Amino acid sequence: MMADPYFSIDYRAQVNLCPLADGETVPDVDTLEAQIPAPFKLISEVTRIDTNNARMLRNLDEHAADLVEIINLQSRKIDLVLSYVLAGEDEPAERHHTLTLGGGGFTFMSPTPWANDSALRFKLFLPELSVAVFGYGVVTNETEPHHYRCHFSALREQDRDALIRASLQLQAKQLKARAERRAQQDGPTAS
Repeated sequence: MMADPYFSIDYRAQVNLCPLADGETVPDVDTLEAQIPAPFKLISEVTRIDTNNARMLRNLDEHAADLVEIINLQSRKIDLVLSYVLAGEDEPAERHHTLTLGGGGFTFMSPTPWANDSALRFKLFLPELSVAVFGYGVVTNETEPHHYRCHFSALREQDRDALIRASLQLQAKQLKARAERRAQQDGPTAS
């Protein structure tokens, strides 16, 4: 199998995994679009708008700080409502957690065995980043027991882009936290 062209980051996110039934196939792009539940489409559009707003706000001068704060608070309220709506899409019986994730797929642990090359439908939730993705993947076995990788086989490009942005944001947070820990361990240097 070809190497994944996207980097992955260690991250625990909630994901619902549903194996495809006998005779069920991974849909084409148009069918996938029709199958995506409305809350997933809604959060994708809100995230796209937030990204565009952030670009425009960066161009405002420093006197617009109050406006930026108001817009950020409004965005946060919308995110909270969407998180509540998306909670209804979670199926507890299908719930797993990722170990890593990125633009090409994710790894997960499961006490239930998954056959190599089996197809599945997934719902991936990252509420703290206002990202929720619905798509299809193919499972491959990892070397560790009960560890699997899901390679995306049907996913909207805007959802892949949202996952890539989320991965980069998470990586930046992890690097910042690591730098802060290192600075605390080193302590203040004597002059």
